[in-house]
Order: sequence, then C-alpha cells, then structure tokens
Amino acid sequence: MRIKDIGCRLDTELKMMINDTADIFRWSKLHNITIGIFIKPDNDTGKYYFEAFITKAMLNGHAIELINSYSPIETESYYLISRPIMNKKILGLIKEFWDVPSLQFGEMTIEEGKMILRIRFNHMYKTNVSLVLNKYLQIPYFIDDINLTESEDVIFLISKKNKRSPVSMIQYSLPIGAHKIDYPTEILMNEDALAEVIENPYDKKDFRVVIFPPHELEEKNGLKCISREDMIYQTQSTNELLNMIKDRANERGIYRANIIIKYRNGRLYSSSIISTYRLNEYLEIIFSCSRDLYGKNIIDLSVCSDFDADLYSNL
Repeated sequence: MRIKDIGCRLDTELKMMINDTADIFRWSKLHNITIGIFIKPDNDTGKYYFEAFITKAMLNGHAIELINSYSPIETESYYLISRPIMNKKILGLIKEFWDVPSLQFGEMTIEEGKMILRIRFNHMYKTNVSLVLNKYLQIPYFIDDINLTESEDVIFLISKKNKRSPVSMIQYSLPIGAHKIDYPTEILMNEDALAEVIENPYDKKDFRVVIFPPHELEEKNGLKCISREDMIYQTQSTNELLNMIKDRANERGIYRANIIIKYRNGRLYSSSIISTYRLNEYLEIIFSCSRDLYGKNIIDLSVCSDFDADLYSNL
C-alpha cells in the first residue's frame, strides 16, 4: 500500500472554533495573525502549555514589539513562545476527543482570536464525538462554531494547508532490528499495510497507531477492529528511538502531520509532513536521537523536500 491508498478511510471531518481570553488569543485578534499551537506537558509540574509558533512574515512592528516582551525563542523566520493553558475546559475537551477510536487531530491554530481544531475520524464514531460535543456545548461562550462534513482526501487536505503555509515532506528509515517485533510490526512486515501514528502528548511510553490493511486481520494482543467496512484497526506500539524523536519534537512544539509507518526491505519507514520553517530543527532532532541512543547514526534519509502531492501520495 501507498499513502494515497489511505484516501478517505478516516472519512469524517470536524472543524470547530473555541473562544478564550488568553493572551495569545488576544494577540491573534488584535494583530490579525495566525498562531500555530502545540500542547506541551511539563513533566516536572504536570501542567500543560501552549507552544505558540508565529512566523515573522505576517508580523508588523507593533506585533513584534509585543511578542519580544515575552522573551520568545527567535529564529530567522519565526518566534516560539510557551504560554500556560489556564482554561481547563480546553484540555478536558481535547483529552476526551483523544479517547475516541480512529480520531486524528490536524494542526491546531489560533486565528482571529479563536482556537481552531481540525479533526478526522471514521463515521462509525460520530456518536462518540457528538457525546463529547454535547457536553461542552452546554458551557456558555466556549464553542463558537462547528462544521461537520465528509472528509476530503488526505493528499488534498495537505495541498490546501501548503497553500496557507509552506510544508515539507520527509521520509526516513531505521533497521527493523532497532524495533521490538510486536504484533503491529508483524502486520507491517507480513501484510501490505500502513500504520498512521496518532500523536498524543498524554502518551508517555508508547504511541497509538491506526492500521490500514488490505484485508481483515486477527484481533489479538490489543489490536482492535474499529471499522470492518473501511478496514481500520487500532492498537498501541512502542519503539525507543521513535519515542525519543516524538518526545523531543513535542518538547520543541514541532507539529508533524500524517506520520505514516511502513515496512520495506528490512527497514521501517516513517513519512510525515512538517512546516518548512521547522524542517532543519526536526532533522537535527532525528539524527541526534539516533546518536544519543546508539552512539552512531542508524537513520537513512530517503525523502526531504518541499511538498509534492504526486511524490508524497506514492510513498
């Protein structure tokens, strides 16, 4: 299978807007800027933070002066600011959504003073999503707008995002010997299947994967079928190197979209989409994790370029 074969198996899309009075929400409205946000836990305190990513290209002098007053991390092309999440309802909503089978978060942004959540999931779990929504819709002035539609093809969604803000595609691989051969890995090795990682800052030692096989699989060792109609399974997996990369990228607030895992010729391949502004940072994390864990580089980089829909769909 290739990435294009996933298509619309996660066939339902939810876009919702959330109100809040936090400072980064006010900045967005006051200066008409789009802020990419990433939820980051503090392992020492147990508190959660917004890692706010702001590209310099969209800022005027007044906005730059304001942001500099918060002592941001600054690079040539963007600012990065960590702000505490004071509104516990936001955390509660996201945590409950993460418990819905098949649900995958897209990039979170703050635009025109509102937080925008973009979510994909399989239609069989509309009731689960509705139960969460109904609970939070009862809170006054919290959820501003909701749009529930059929999901567009994943390649088309990435192409749309690329028009809003440039993204790059990356694929790297590691030898299968560096991975514990668990049941999900056996599936990838023995079947023509793909796995999509569900990023979750609350998962510490492993990660959730949605597996897309070409035919039915045996449900065992934690593997559960979540849609026989669309041939979707879900389970947990672990890999010390991939976990280290995940944790360090999360710590830096680097959002990765569509993390797809596949097996080929004795190696596990990881493909993903990342903001072009943060590509070099992510590459540094990948190779430094390999060196720190194994004392040498075991990573092969096979694709690293601006997003190309035809090339990415055939990975």
